[in-house]
Amino acid sequence: MGKKIRMILAVAVIIATATWSFNSVRQRNYSGSKFFFEVGSGHVVVTNPGNEAIPVEMRSQGRAATFTIQSNDLGLRESARRVGVGRNAHYAVNFDLPPGQAEIDVTRGSNVIFLSGSDQRIVATVTPLEAGGVRTNIGFAIIVILAALHYISKLQNHQWLKAVGAKISDRLPLLRRRMA
Repeated sequence: MGKKIRMILAVAVIIATATWSFNSVRQRNYSGSKFFFEVGSGHVVVTNPGNEAIPVEMRSQGRAATFTIQSNDLGLRESARRVGVGRNAHYAVNFDLPPGQAEIDVTRGSNVIFLSGSDQRIVATVTPLEAGGVRTNIGFAIIVILAALHYISKLQNHQWLKAVGAKISDRLPLLRRRMA
């Protein structure tokens, strides 16, 4: 395979990794009624601008995926319970969302969705990964991107390092004089 094609593939890996990493950690905003959105394993801030509590459900996307949610604003710390049998089984936590703003965290588990069947409009901001997941995701992306950059540099016989080294060695006598 030609050198240019390998460089293009390495650049494509960099772009794909950066895009994946950004999309998996960025905050998402939702607004509406009778809808659902993915919370993942993260944090959601939900605002109920109405005057009445809204029944909501947080549900696992997999049949065997249990999870725990916690909200200091709602005084809620609850593990999901199994609902249904067979192929229709899932884990869920049902609660009423009072008027105002509430923060809800998924403290254990992942692939959690938030469902609202009410006609009342709600507004939500979701951070789909917990802090540890964000660090892991970004760390992995940095490693992949640095490896791809090293591969591109190796394809070019590290010529940029020689140019940087030459610039530094040209300025080195000036730096030595200033430090003395």
